[in-house]
Amino acid sequence: MTNLFVTLTAMITFASSSLAATACPKPPPPATDMNLTRYYSDAAKSQVDVAKRDDLRRQTETQRTFLRTVSRNADKAWQARTQADRNTAARCAISWLGTWAGAGAYLGHMATKQAEYQRNWDSAGFALAYLKVRKWASSTQHDRIGRWLQAMVRASYSALSELGRTRNNHWYWHGLAQAGTALATGNAQAWQRATTIFGDAVDAIAANGTLPLELSRGARALHYHVFAVMPLVVMAELADSRGEDWYRRQGGALNRLVAVSVGGLVQPALFDRFAGVNQERPVNSRAGWAFLYAVRYPKARIPPQLTKTRRHRLLGGDVRVLLAAMRAR
Repeated sequence: MTNLFVTLTAMITFASSSLAATACPKPPPPATDMNLTRYYSDAAKSQVDVAKRDDLRRQTETQRTFLRTVSRNADKAWQARTQADRNTAARCAISWLGTWAGAGAYLGHMATKQAEYQRNWDSAGFALAYLKVRKWASSTQHDRIGRWLQAMVRASYSALSELGRTRNNHWYWHGLAQAGTALATGNAQAWQRATTIFGDAVDAIAANGTLPLELSRGARALHYHVFAVMPLVVMAELADSRGEDWYRRQGGALNRLVAVSVGGLVQPALFDRFAGVNQERPVNSRAGWAFLYAVRYPKARIPPQLTKTRRHRLLGGDVRVLLAAMRAR
């Protein structure tokens, strides 16, 4: 484990020019209430209405920009060449998070399921980004941001755990939000919920590695397998930082899901057969999860094209920094 930490630390030290120690810009107004547009045109949620999808992107521009900026500053807190620049970036990320936390962002009225999903995804990104920079936070800032992160996952849990709710990829992303919040704040209940949700996920993985609920998504079955495996791999890495091996749960079910997802990304025809319908092409492989898995299991020979992009805002930015931050806890 020590050698892995040294390797990761070297990987995130870049030969880039020093960051200018500029003042932190003012964050955008907080998103409190949300009423977001659903963009599928069919009951199976397999056909995207492009106009509605573009409308959703416009509606969530502020949220995406905020999380992307926080995540980039959280990464710079580890990657910048000078200590002064690292401190500036960390304090900016903490300041932005503290501002939205103080305003109760994401804690207003979620008028639609899409709004609930947005809060769920973004809370995972916020928690993982904060995990990287919390050592720079004052006790007052840590308390404010920690209470906010915990309030968001409690609200999402209340919405997503209602009787009759489908335990699909949204549930797994909620598990990541709970796990990230647990590590960032020390909340034991959040970790227990993450543990239970991960158990729900691996219980659902079939012998051939597929997820039946995601196969039901028709032409986007492969897309949703990849979207489901993404938070689960990161959850397993968070668990490893606590000395828990979640890759072995349910006979290594997550490894089967990774294998079939990678197989589908390399040869989408695999999922044409699984789902009984031609898959949407090309499929976004998402970022970060394949790199993490390749670091954990180098003999798995994950194709390089799947590991070259290592940053995603919903994972709090660069996963190399996330690993280093976890190892340094």
